Amino acid sequence: MAGYKTDEDLEDRVRVFEKGLGLEHQVRPDLMTIIAKIKHKNPAFQYARAPDHELPDAEAQWDSEKYVLRMRESVFVGMQRGENRARMSVAHELSHYILRHDGLLNRALGAKTSEMVGRKLKYRESEARRTGPIILAPEHLIPEDATGADIANTFGLSLEAATYRQGEVEGIRRRRKGEKRKLPDNVVELLRDWKREGRHITTELDD
Repeated sequence: MAGYKTDEDLEDRVRVFEKGLGLEHQVRPDLMTIIAKIKHKNPAFQYARAPDHELPDAEAQWDSEKYVLRMRESVFVGMQRGENRARMSVAHELSHYILRHDGLLNRALGAKTSEMVGRKLKYRESEARRTGPIILAPEHLIPEDATGADIANTFGLSLEAATYRQGEVEGIRRRRKGEKRKLPDNVVELLRDWKREGRHITTELDD
């Protein structure tokens, strides 16, 4: 299993990918355009629409062995309409392609193999969950003062996903500047109380 990828690693991977498609500076690109550009650059890449009942456990699916991105018909239609959930589902599966996740690991041969495969699949799904929002809202395109609502409206994310994305982006920018994360007010007050009580506090407080 490959080593852990930081948020910065994933941002870089997506940026290189989108730059290769000529979409590095495109805000809210149409996902069908992304798919078409991938196919033009890599003819082996395919996509397929399937009746919803043929994908009962997934809205979309990346099959690395057949090199095909499958989508439920309802998801394909939703993606074309710009629906947030459908766009995120497709972006999630595209993440597997971008990160070069393969599907051969699904072939478990025994208990130990099955356990190992389960861990690897869980790790790869986690990577894809982190990467999908980056495809839709890359850090370098998000304005410095953007709120969660701004990100949701500009990039087509749900407010929940956009708020989470805002936190990720702020973290990246703090680390880039060498700044520490600001402690919640209630934690700061607790530390101040401890300091007044004479306890040894290593955290720097703005007193």
